[in-house]
Amino acid sequence: MEGVSPLQDEDTSVAEYNAQGWPRGLSLQLTRNLQTSKNGVPNSSRPETRTDTQGVQIDAYLETPDFGALSIHALALGGRGSTGLTNWNLRQTGLPFDGGWRADNAIGTTNLLVPELSRRNSRLALPTPQVLGGSTIWRNEANLLVLGASVGEPGRFEGFPQSRFVKLGGQVTSAFAQATSGQWTGAVALAQGNNILPEIATITGDNTNSGAPRISPRGVYSSVLYQTPTGSSWQASIVGSQVSGTNANGIWSDAIWRDGGQTQQISLFRFSRELAWIDRPLPSDLQGAAYRYDYRSLRWDVSANVESFDSLSGRSPSGWYVSASGRRMLSTALSTGGGVAMRNFGISGGSGFGYLQWQNALGVSRLQLDAASTRGDSDSQALTFDHSIYAENGMSLSTSLSAERLHPTNSSADNSGQARSRQNAVAAGLTGRAMLGNSMSLQGSLRARNVRGNTGNGVPSAESGTTLAANLSFDWQISRDWSLAASFYENRGVFVDTIGVQSPLVTPEIIRIRPNDRGFFLSLRYATRAGTPSIPLGGAPGSGAGRIEGSVFLDANGNGLRDANESGVANILVTLDGKFSTRTNAFGGFEFPTVVSGAHTLTVLQDDLPLPWTVDTEQKINAVVSTRDITRINIGARRMR
Repeated sequence: MEGVSPLQDEDTSVAEYNAQGWPRGLSLQLTRNLQTSKNGVPNSSRPETRTDTQGVQIDAYLETPDFGALSIHALALGGRGSTGLTNWNLRQTGLPFDGGWRADNAIGTTNLLVPELSRRNSRLALPTPQVLGGSTIWRNEANLLVLGASVGEPGRFEGFPQSRFVKLGGQVTSAFAQATSGQWTGAVALAQGNNILPEIATITGDNTNSGAPRISPRGVYSSVLYQTPTGSSWQASIVGSQVSGTNANGIWSDAIWRDGGQTQQISLFRFSRELAWIDRPLPSDLQGAAYRYDYRSLRWDVSANVESFDSLSGRSPSGWYVSASGRRMLSTALSTGGGVAMRNFGISGGSGFGYLQWQNALGVSRLQLDAASTRGDSDSQALTFDHSIYAENGMSLSTSLSAERLHPTNSSADNSGQARSRQNAVAAGLTGRAMLGNSMSLQGSLRARNVRGNTGNGVPSAESGTTLAANLSFDWQISRDWSLAASFYENRGVFVDTIGVQSPLVTPEIIRIRPNDRGFFLSLRYATRAGTPSIPLGGAPGSGAGRIEGSVFLDANGNGLRDANESGVANILVTLDGKFSTRTNAFGGFEFPTVVSGAHTLTVLQDDLPLPWTVDTEQKINAVVSTRDITRINIGARRMR
């Protein structure tokens, strides 16, 4: 969390602030976008696309005593290559009713709803596809009852860096109920899809005109949870699906007990073939058990996991997966740790890492060695040095440098004794922010990776070349309400993390092919707020406001810092105080431009993250905003081990 100095001109935020009426805010942004994209699909009839658009983005909120909090977000683009109103939603939260009921409603781009119980186990959580439609959740705090329903046309977010919602046709519907009585909580959910494209059919950019067959799936889920006052719990869940006439079901049970810093978990599971939730695949054709142990103290952080699998049908392999990791604080400035993971299931292999992290006068440094190998297929090693300079007065800088040695997939020697190919790669990263006076700032990031190598015949390998992702932004706070921003970005290729093996219970991450592209964006924004702030938002009548900026990123090394080689996650829903929400941009960044001074809480929609990444849902993300200051929050998602 970082802060910047206030502007040099006199702080008149309190004097100019209109404290009359309900709390309200408005942000209006005008953009000019110039982009050039090279199609990544071979032999395409349109190898290059040029886009010249103008955009209007509106964000506004209004907090009322009788109708809850209202917020609106809308993005419209016009010009050559434009798509009209591309991303919009209207949300109403905390709408009060008699009998202790409160409702949260949304229309526009939202997510298919599922009960909270279905997301307690991140490995086996129900997915929530993105839709253009509506949703409603009714909560009764007195009776501890939650009801919800949602309906809409499925789709996905595309575009760089401004996200546009692309509709895929068809319709999906869901409804759920969850109730708590004493130490028991139960939930049930139903879902129905009608004439939709499966998720797998959209990986390479298929749209509503795709020749892929459409499906009308059904799903049902139920779960029961028993939880003790000490935090120990037992949960059993059942899910059933029907896709293209095929019925499948799954059942799993988790028992968790805690003793001081120790947490132990035992899981039993059984999943039949082709199990899914709507169009998203779940673990399939598996039965077995898992045990997990975690221990945390001021100096130690230890985790171990053992999983055993059998195939129900005999068509899939059986095997096991084990992982262990640990961290030791040697002193307040020095820590070390490492971990291993091994898998004997399908493509067998193992991976490991070890690191040393220390603080010094210049910041925090980390040296890490990663290695991975799959049986008879590929192996890789990487040595990485990361350094983050202490942020001060809005200034920050992180650097990363790594060297890799690779034996690519399918490069092993053949029966003729041909030499095995080898590749070497060098990667570098840089991200930072600099203040240019008290009202201007410059921020950007750079990630580059160069691969060199030959096949066994001495021919340069297909993987050779340079992958690049760069962006640079300039921001100028012209006055209290007006700001100007300009940004440039360029991308070449797709970064893929291949060092590591994962559990068969984790659905592999879907990587979409993006074109090589570059663009320039210019935006002018007007933002203002007024009204008597309510106590839950941390304000007082006449108080000023600040801004929250941040990012959601993939914390590959798990150190809690956003290192220069760690990428942001696009299109993640971030909510402020459970009332106002925004989505991250293509670089993983988000902002709430006008926030009442005081303490606030941020939450992240877990299911928008790509597997196998997850955010610790038990950790509250707190943000304290000061008048005319910028509070920066980086939210790291960690890989499930």
